[in-house]
Amino acid sequence: MVFLGMCGFLWLFTASGHDDTAMFPTRGTPGKAWHSGLAISGDSLSAVTLMALVGLIAFTGYDGIMLSVGCVMSLVLLALLIAEPLRKAGGHTVGDALARRFPGRSVRTAVAVVTLAVCLPYLVLQLTAISALTCAVLGLTGGTAKTACVIVLGSGMISLALTGGMRGTARIQIVKVIALLLALAVVAVLVLHRFHWNPDRLLGAAASHSLLGDGFLGPGALYGHGWSGMANRIGQLISLALGIGFLPQVTMRVLAAPPGRATRTAMHWAVAQFLAVSAFLVVIGLGTAAILGSPALHQADPSGSSALLLITNTLKPNGVLVSVVICVVFLTALTTVTDVTLAAATSMARDLTPGEADRHDTPTRRQEHRARWAAALAGVVTIAVAVKAVDWNLLVLTTLALTLSSSGLAPVLFYGLLWPRFTARGALWCLYGSSVLGLLLIAVSPLISGSPAAAFPGWDFHRTTLANPALVTVPVGFALGWLGSITDRRDSAAEHYGKLATASLVGRSTG
Repeated sequence: MVFLGMCGFLWLFTASGHDDTAMFPTRGTPGKAWHSGLAISGDSLSAVTLMALVGLIAFTGYDGIMLSVGCVMSLVLLALLIAEPLRKAGGHTVGDALARRFPGRSVRTAVAVVTLAVCLPYLVLQLTAISALTCAVLGLTGGTAKTACVIVLGSGMISLALTGGMRGTARIQIVKVIALLLALAVVAVLVLHRFHWNPDRLLGAAASHSLLGDGFLGPGALYGHGWSGMANRIGQLISLALGIGFLPQVTMRVLAAPPGRATRTAMHWAVAQFLAVSAFLVVIGLGTAAILGSPALHQADPSGSSALLLITNTLKPNGVLVSVVICVVFLTALTTVTDVTLAAATSMARDLTPGEADRHDTPTRRQEHRARWAAALAGVVTIAVAVKAVDWNLLVLTTLALTLSSSGLAPVLFYGLLWPRFTARGALWCLYGSSVLGLLLIAVSPLISGSPAAAFPGWDFHRTTLANPALVTVPVGFALGWLGSITDRRDSAAEHYGKLATASLVGRSTG
């Protein structure tokens, strides 16, 4: 509580106050590239990712490690291909960045709709996970306690989003990343010290103490073998590699990066930090399997979400380190919820405002007020849904958010910033077509019904074995964008791309 109180004071002290653009990314202001890089990587790493990866690596070995690699690859793709063109294209939202390419309202509205469809499950996911962790730490049980935690934590996080604004959340992201690196580094060092700094001994102990034996170091533990298992593994990697780096809160931070070459430097910092965190999580996950053993971990927590806390308490029982790790996890969830709320609010206020964003490059006071009301509305909806979804399998929400991000937002940004012949029809087909297909495939997947771990275990209407539909939806999203563009005979595509390229060269923002 003392730690969170200190962060709250820092949040308010560095907040944007009553500035006209407090809720929007601030453009044109030079800043330190490493600050922006840490904020970008902090938005890429959520509390659920932090807690789930350690458990997945401890349970599945190779498959869990590959998931951490997929997370890193997402930021690498963002840094190599999209970050600089997106930052130079200008604007305060992705809809703004694509506005010069597609001057009409249709594409901006479609981007906003998909953005909100990504943000809502992501918000519910983070709030539900941190509420469950709060109940476990405080020793609270029962549905009433879980509901109370959701309401209290959700209200606090939304309040900080409204008061802190973009500047306040950026400062807290930097604090979170530094604290996270230090805490995870200490735990990883303790794990390696336990095995005398010998990676072979660590891997051997992890494999022998797992439920998989030699299969711990090979694929198939997470989704099984055969065609279905391979399809799910590839789909999971695709959704991570194209989904995390193109989440709305991440692209929002890229748009707020310093101008010029500092954008590239910021992305270098972001990738380096995310790579370090992933390496620490792999070591900690292997140490969890080697020291605790998969059977004991499964008995203590079948989901594996508390593996990080369990291994920390085993290495340093009843010590300060456990409290530090808990504080870092809470702060990670806090920053994730607030930044996703800001991304949803700015998209609603600017991209769904008919005509106003097209006339004003700088957000108006009216848009600022709308963004604050939109943030409050997003918070209320998130709390209401999280209360109902508190006992759900969180994998459903993760899969939904990453599928929509990787199948809709990623192809549109790739095509919109890099392909001259991309048209508005291609963008609309890609955004709406891939999103509808993703929702349909998830609705008939084992995540929703037909298994004990499904969202509705008492029902069975699943029609596919694909737990992750990204293997289908991502290629379909790119194909729809291509097909819609080549069948659109209008000649304005190259002209609008030329305007976007000119704006990118001079670094001007677009409305």
